[in-house]
Amino acid sequence: MIFMRWFVSIALAAVCASCFGWEMPKLNKIAEAAPKPTATMERFDIKQISLRDITFTFDVAVHNPYPVALTLDGVDLDLSVEKQPLFKTTTSKGFSVAAKGKQTSSFDVTLTYGSIMKIIADYSARDYLVCDIDALVKIPLPKVIAGLPPSVNLPFKLSQKIPAIKPKVSIANFAVTMPTESDVRAALTESTSAQLKAVDAKKAQGMFASLLSGKPVAAPVIKPADIDLKIKVLFDIVLENQAKAPIDFSSLSFQFFINSNAMVAGETSSIEKRGNTIVMHVVNEFSSKSLSTSVLSVFKSGTGAFTVTGSTTMDLPPAVLSHPVKLSFSENGSFKVR
Repeated sequence: MIFMRWFVSIALAAVCASCFGWEMPKLNKIAEAAPKPTATMERFDIKQISLRDITFTFDVAVHNPYPVALTLDGVDLDLSVEKQPLFKTTTSKGFSVAAKGKQTSSFDVTLTYGSIMKIIADYSARDYLVCDIDALVKIPLPKVIAGLPPSVNLPFKLSQKIPAIKPKVSIANFAVTMPTESDVRAALTESTSAQLKAVDAKKAQGMFASLLSGKPVAAPVIKPADIDLKIKVLFDIVLENQAKAPIDFSSLSFQFFINSNAMVAGETSSIEKRGNTIVMHVVNEFSSKSLSTSVLSVFKSGTGAFTVTGSTTMDLPPAVLSHPVKLSFSENGSFKVR
């Protein structure tokens, strides 16, 4: 009610100023006494980390005292790492605050480790770095209210330590266990095709042994995709951090691709820590249906391209972050068949 009286009075004052030539200083004094919008930073946190970047998230709450809605274009951000300027940006997400209402909106900002490495000369020797964010919430004020400034600017200073990560991911000790004759016979028996059920299991097993050894097969007994033969595979996902931040986790959900072909997916908790290197031991299986021409070429040449994606949660020191944070990655490279 008090605010409505003020709003009516300043609106009438604006009309009187126009009609009767009141001096603007009088109008400005009324506007200066008016309530102003307020903003609070309700949350600032690390949302997730990958091996290539880190994402912060923060919640900004804006209270609108006016009887008209306010629309914000976003939040201006000025980021620096170890006092070295990194970049400036405006979040692309705007939001509206209803008349005499309060609105909380979440924003994300992502920093790439590559951009940080360019400004920190001794990055590889660091374990953690301090990231400072100067955030500016610019709230445009209603133009219908005479005497108000164009906007109210509310600054916030945020600071957070981040781990220094410079990853190298590789695949080691890749090998398959040759299916036995009984394995092949069982897969043939499970087929719904009478013709496949009649295939000589020993000859089929020899064919698979040749294919998985990279040897030519003169007369294929069947096509690998004709049956669902499970083939055991073993390999290590090796993650080395070439900076100094410790990376530690107890399990990993992953997907593994060979020459862009999905091969195996699952989870491993067989993880070995060797200094700043983590070795994740994988024992899994894939179907013979996955043995496309592209995949078989890897066994023939002894080398291929891999892509591995993974996700887990990791703990940072309590002084850095008080809760586990999501770690995800997608890395690729070449590997050899053992």
